[in-house]
Amino acid sequence: MTNYWVERACRLRGIVLALVWAVWIAGVPGSAAAQSGITSPAPGSAVSGDVPIFGTAIIEPFQKYELHFKQEPSSDDAYIYFYGNTVPVQNGQLGVWQAGGLPPGTYSLRLRVVKLDGNYAEYYAQNLSVNQSPPTPSPTPTPDEPTPTPIPTATFTPAPQPTPVVGQVELPVAVPTPTPEAVAVVLPTPTESNPVPVIVDPVAPAGEGSTTRDLGEALSLNRLRTQFLDGMRFSAALFLGIAALYGGKRLFDWAWSQFS
Repeated sequence: MTNYWVERACRLRGIVLALVWAVWIAGVPGSAAAQSGITSPAPGSAVSGDVPIFGTAIIEPFQKYELHFKQEPSSDDAYIYFYGNTVPVQNGQLGVWQAGGLPPGTYSLRLRVVKLDGNYAEYYAQNLSVNQSPPTPSPTPTPDEPTPTPIPTATFTPAPQPTPVVGQVELPVAVPTPTPEAVAVVLPTPTESNPVPVIVDPVAPAGEGSTTRDLGEALSLNRLRTQFLDGMRFSAALFLGIAALYGGKRLFDWAWSQFS
């Protein structure tokens, strides 16, 4: 029973020591050294005149801090000291940079926090545009000579032409040409001794009767051939339709038997 309470007391003592150690670490000023640096002006800012410098300068063990500046581009040896203090600063004003008299250009700031043994940590704010105003747009040049006024071009209008007077023209009277009439010659009734008479048309040229007969026969043959071909096409179409209907029925019966 005694060992139980001793063990509990040791465990409680370890917890208390751990809490005290954590509180002490949080209260040491040196724990904020990682937060040291320049917060204003921010890198890439445009400044001019008297520029207040804000930030944090804490280190353990603390001795002092220093502020420097230089114009870019240049080496680290070109930094110039302009302010410092032996009092640590946390989230406050570190100093004032009198940049109004500097030539326009790009500058860098450096914060150096020094320990008692002489070691130090450095923090930077770079690419600061000092005394540089935005460029003023150049005025549009005015031409010395005035713009010449275009001379209007004369337009030629043709004079109206006189309207011709149309007179009455008499046309010659067409004289109709007499057309010869067909004369039919009636012969007596034909017999064995007297053949069938031929009616001669004096207007029709010779050989027209035979030509008309041959043309009529040719037209009759062409008409019969066309009717025969039309009949063959209709019969072939009817046969193909019946074959397609029968084949479709057989295909449907086969598909029905496979999937039913």
